[in-house]
Amino acid sequence: MKHHSTVYDFRDLDLMLKLEAEGGEAQTWELTEALGFEEEDRQGLAIRLAWMKRYGMLEFDKERRLWRLSKGGERVTRARLKAATSTRIEELPDEAMVEVMANVTSRYRHGDELVANLLRREFLFGTQRGRRR
Repeated sequence: MKHHSTVYDFRDLDLMLKLEAEGGEAQTWELTEALGFEEEDRQGLAIRLAWMKRYGMLEFDKERRLWRLSKGGERVTRARLKAATSTRIEELPDEAMVEVMANVTSRYRHGDELVANLLRREFLFGTQRGRRR
């Protein structure tokens, strides 16, 4: 079964967490196997990883052919929402989420470039066709 490795197929954060779970560094083939992908899916995953490197989420050791989280990527994986914060956000009425989104877009425009790319890509993943209710 062919798997796709695009931003529409799974989240950057999920891939970063998988890399962390695999010991913090891995070769492309190791990640392909860890994700349950077939060998023919390896090139697509390598392309995805290269984009994530370009956006500052990952680093690549050319000599050892290993992917690992960048310093910024490590910050993001450590900062996952705590359960209490997540519950508070989920309890907000839909109308109040407009203000939350205004805060998110402000951080997108004025904040850290790595976080801005993650926010943009998370929005792409979450708003693709077929994901709305």
